[in-house]
Parts: sequence; C-alpha cells; structure tokens
Amino acid sequence: MGTTTQPTELHEQINSWKEEVREVREEVVLMRERLEQIALSKAPKDIMHRVEHFENRLLRQREVADEMFHDIKQCAKSLSDSPAQVHHDDRPVENYATIQDRMETFQKLYGELKGEFNNFMTGHA
Repeated sequence: MGTTTQPTELHEQINSWKEEVREVREEVVLMRERLEQIALSKAPKDIMHRVEHFENRLLRQREVADEMFHDIKQCAKSLSDSPAQVHHDDRPVENYATIQDRMETFQKLYGELKGEFNNFMTGHA
C-alpha cells in the first residue's frame, strides 16, 4: 500500500527548492563580499591562498546553483506539460526523483562548503 505524491505537493516541493537555491545564490554573494574585504586588507600570503581557494569554490557553487535552478524549472515544466524527457547538457531533468536526488546532493555539498567557510571566517574575521 504505497502512497502517491500529488502534483500539487510536487509543485510545492519544487517551489521550495527554487527558493532554497535563490537563498544559496544570495549567500554566495555575501560570502564573496566578505572574502573581498579580506583580500583588500593585504592579508598574509597563506590567508590569501585560502581566500583564493574559497573564491574558486564559491564561483563554482554559484554555477551549480544556477544549473540547479534551471533544471528545477525544467522539471516543473515537464511535470506540467507532458511526460516527455527533458535534458540539459549532461544533467538529467526528466523526472522528479532525479531532481530530488540532485537537490539532496546540492544541499549536502553546500552545507559542507558553508561550514568550512564559516570556520575560516571565524579564525580570520
């Protein structure tokens, strides 16, 4: 006796994910601004290497967030329009379960990055 997820619940979850990705994008902007302040302060070379490391990771995080946002929108569209499969490059967006798995990975990796960033900033703010 399995339960089926109603289309309304799927769309609510998708909207929640879109909002979460928007928040990640905003947080990445704020983190990059904090790194810029350190860079402008003429910090020691070892600190500058860490700043560059985080700048690169945050740049990639922003790219991943943009991809996720796009793919979540495509998933919503495919749920609304037809059962046809939708692909963007090599990122599958054909069904809700795939996006759900990718979103869980996105959340996990961003949480780890945010934790590492906050530890770095605590020691150098």
